[in-house]
Amino acid sequence: MGGVKGRVALVTGAGSAEGIGFATARLLMAGGAKVAITSTTDRIFSRLEELGGGNGETFAKTADLTDSAMVGSLISSIEDALGPVDIIVNNAGMVQVGRDEPWTPLASTSEESWRYGIDINLTSAFIVTRAVLPGMIERNYGRIVHMSSVTGPLVGIAGSAAYGAAKAGMLGMARSLAIETGHTTSL
Repeated sequence: MGGVKGRVALVTGAGSAEGIGFATARLLMAGGAKVAITSTTDRIFSRLEELGGGNGETFAKTADLTDSAMVGSLISSIEDALGPVDIIVNNAGMVQVGRDEPWTPLASTSEESWRYGIDINLTSAFIVTRAVLPGMIERNYGRIVHMSSVTGPLVGIAGSAAYGAAKAGMLGMARSLAIETGHTTSL
């Protein structure tokens, strides 16, 4: 992975040892980036140990990324430990450890389940991106990666309307952000 040496990268949803988030964090680290990881559970600290254990090149903290105050605290802690965030990989979403959210037909989906699906998959990416974007613009450098899915933008799956809507929304947000910031910065 080129172009990341010395950059600070934040990977959300990196708690699973077998997941996309942690695999991405390992690749970024191998490319020379300083890597911050987060998840909603303490298992993130096991992933930190696997990355080398907070040696000035890595950092981990639990956070609910649907909570702006928690995201603000996360970003401040990363900046204190590693420096300003240059790269975001918005990977958090789909499932959350400790919460069973069954796939439900749209007509039977409660408003609470809908909001939860949108929040963990889309709102979290919005809040994290919004928290670091002003600094990226100020430094004239930033990379924002949204982990979407074929579900939503390309296909539908019965019982996954909130997930599909959120993943399609991530692509819409990325396109709008590119138009808003791409012409004035090297984001």
